[in-house]
Amino acid sequence: MKFVTSCTTCQRMKSNKQKKVGLLQPLPVPEQPWQVVILDFITGLPNTTSGHDTILVVIDKFSKMGHFIPTHTIARTEETAQLFVRYIISQHGIPTTLISDRDPKFTSKFWKELMSLLGTKLAISSAYHPRTDGQTERLNQIVEQLLRTACKDDNSKWDLHLPVLEFAYNNATHAAIGQTPFFLCYGRHPLTPQQPNIPAIET
Repeated sequence: MKFVTSCTTCQRMKSNKQKKVGLLQPLPVPEQPWQVVILDFITGLPNTTSGHDTILVVIDKFSKMGHFIPTHTIARTEETAQLFVRYIISQHGIPTTLISDRDPKFTSKFWKELMSLLGTKLAISSAYHPRTDGQTERLNQIVEQLLRTACKDDNSKWDLHLPVLEFAYNNATHAAIGQTPFFLCYGRHPLTPQQPNIPAIET
């Protein structure tokens, strides 16, 4: 073993068992809300009467605010881009950096050219790399948990519950920042009858 370790030729011939890595550069640190945005999908959900079986999860890295957008697995890249413009850009402006995994929608020529036109930098992680940002994984778990609770009697209309769940999440205190995403984004609390009981996200 010592010989194999020290032999240059052996090292060159030895197959590399390590998995490929993805993002090696440190993630950008945003200075304001919706400057750095994280995209992810929750897939494998029951088909709704509206034809949705997937959620496009969009998170602001600064405030942790999230948008939960119903869509479907077979949605074309152009459709996903339209959702991004309608729900994110129209409300928050154009992000400087967009972080995602290697979903074909985010690696397509159309998506790359669109982001280039917008002046948005794409940061795409490898399939072998751990989650680009752990908060997406934890948030996805919370969304699925809340959907199961809200739709225990009828899961064919889970997409109709997303606006209420989104509002509840954004008005729950985030453990990592000690404040609600809504407050960090808008500098105020919305009018609400009571504080929503949403599990804290610790990532």
